Amino acid sequence: MKRHIVVVLLITLAGCSKPTTGNGTSQAAAPGGASVAVSSASPAASSACDRKLLTATDVSEILKGTVTVAPLPGDPQSCIFKSNDEAFDLVVSLRPGQGDLTVNTVLADGENVSATPLAGVGDRAAWMPMLHEVNATKNNLLCVIHAPENNSATQQTLGALCNKIFAAS
Repeated sequence: MKRHIVVVLLITLAGCSKPTTGNGTSQAAAPGGASVAVSSASPAASSACDRKLLTATDVSEILKGTVTVAPLPGDPQSCIFKSNDEAFDLVVSLRPGQGDLTVNTVLADGENVSATPLAGVGDRAAWMPMLHEVNATKNNLLCVIHAPENNSATQQTLGALCNKIFAAS
């Protein structure tokens, strides 16, 4: 399980530290290697967990038993939903200003992980079956939801959680 969290972190944090151009934008590699300017949006004043865009009730279909929510250590833009009845966690990450580039890169196999488009989620979304993860964007807000592959959560269930976040943002 820790390996999956590390993989999720590497993918979702990949865009977090890009050199700035001095005018409030950062440089990012687009599919095909071209460099594009990405507007740097500042994250919300409070963490994703503090904003309560998803609650334990929202994930009760995926996680059984008592569910606790805590920030991912070192990453205030991510929350871990833990169940006392199951041996895995659900990780939810929100990254303002990184949605469009990330989803486009994932769908172009730019993360070296197979992905397929996921209809009906945000402006555009990708399902990555190997990671059991949804990457979605709406208004350039990236929503990443990861559930371990031994969980019964479907791509539609995880996508619906991103849509709930997008509706509340």
